[in-house]
Amino acid sequence: MSNLLLFTEEAFYCQVSEAVFPLFVGVSYGGHCIKVGVVDSEGRTISYFASPNQSSMKPADAVLHVAKLINHALSKAGIEFDSVQRIGFSFPGSINPRTDELYRPPSLPDWYNFPVVAELNKALGREITVFCNDANAAAYAEYWIGAAQGNQSLALLLLGSGIGCGFVIDGDGVIGANGFGGEFGHIIVDPSPFARWCNCRKQGHLEAYSSSAAVARRTLELLEVGMESSLSKRIDTKTPLQDIPKMVYEEADKNDALAKQIVLDTAKYIGIGIVTLIHTIDPECVLIGGEMMFGGKGSNVGEMFLQGIRDEVLSRGLTDIVKFFKLDFAKLGSYASYIGAAGLAREESLLFEVNE
Repeated sequence: MSNLLLFTEEAFYCQVSEAVFPLFVGVSYGGHCIKVGVVDSEGRTISYFASPNQSSMKPADAVLHVAKLINHALSKAGIEFDSVQRIGFSFPGSINPRTDELYRPPSLPDWYNFPVVAELNKALGREITVFCNDANAAAYAEYWIGAAQGNQSLALLLLGSGIGCGFVIDGDGVIGANGFGGEFGHIIVDPSPFARWCNCRKQGHLEAYSSSAAVARRTLELLEVGMESSLSKRIDTKTPLQDIPKMVYEEADKNDALAKQIVLDTAKYIGIGIVTLIHTIDPECVLIGGEMMFGGKGSNVGEMFLQGIRDEVLSRGLTDIVKFFKLDFAKLGSYASYIGAAGLAREESLLFEVNE
């Protein structure tokens, strides 16, 4: 049986007899979707349920909704709550490690300083022992059962409206003293006074060049100055920014020269950022994931994108580091964060047993 069982986007359940106990629950609270999975000790999903996230839902109501989803995922699979050893919860944005409260989640402003862990504990009637950033959770999942399985260190980059990053170093995640470990999207790739402005209101950050919004803006600028491309027939100033990167991929796949150049320029900036990253932490591998992979593994454009990143790193990095450099696409997709949250809960339980 494979490590990751097949399941649909809405729900999946398998026979509990297939599970390796103990069981763990992982929750991924995203801006658009809430995912809950019951995961066994080998990283296999035993029960899974996803629900659209209503952004208008207040935090107190959302906490109760999450508690219901956890109970639903358990009951549908015939799993008693007492069979779950620990629970992990992942959330977008940075988390204050001293208080387990959120800083300013960009897509969920109402959650600022909300005591989410305490309220979830109250709603569930038991303690959530792991509360983490979604990128760190996803990185752990890839380390545990994904594309980095067998490696002791990795960096996972999640490309989307922003650029998330999670690290695993010698089996441990990197949180940082203030909860901001892994803010790779804000690494400097252009120090000039004419550098692009990031959404954080600082100049020259990687997100200003290689997030999906940045790709969309660069595409619009090139079309506005009259660059020839099949994209001009599909994109104008009224096109939603979130739709443009997919169009760039589709036209690049049809061999449009400008679309291909936009993909390669995006790869160049990501490669520049990765050079600083590997010079700092020297991971065994770097994985690329998220919503914007330009077709991903096996697609012509996706492989071109990955090779463009690799070429930039090889040309700029220290020889003794880059000759061992491994780069690949992530494997677990949108399921990684809940699997990683459950995996971190499992890791915590193992440490607890050792220290008893």
